[in-house]
Amino acid sequence: MKQVFWMTAGCVAGWLTAAALTDRSVEAFFGMAGPLAAAVATWLAVERTWRRDPVQVTRLLIGALFVKMLFFGVYVVAISRVPGIDLAAFAVAFAIFFVALYAAQAFLLRRLTTVQPS
Repeated sequence: MKQVFWMTAGCVAGWLTAAALTDRSVEAFFGMAGPLAAAVATWLAVERTWRRDPVQVTRLLIGALFVKMLFFGVYVVAISRVPGIDLAAFAVAFAIFFVALYAAQAFLLRRLTTVQPS
């Protein structure tokens, strides 16, 4: 749960920075919200699955990949239909948050699955 807090805090800080530096805070928010929602949901499921049966984490991640592909497709189409959204600014924000969150998840997953010496 601590990891979810830090992912969310990092995203909010990034969004606030983008809002302060540009006039595209709405696009930055929508570019953050989708990837953050997917990353948080995935991480909560990974933690729960790891506690129950660590062997099932890979299966969960494969299933989550297909769900997230569908989610992101619907999400991007829905955002593209919002009037007044600058799609280029949205795409840049989306890509930055997407890459940053999935890099963070990769790091967290490696940390979760690495055997700690006693």
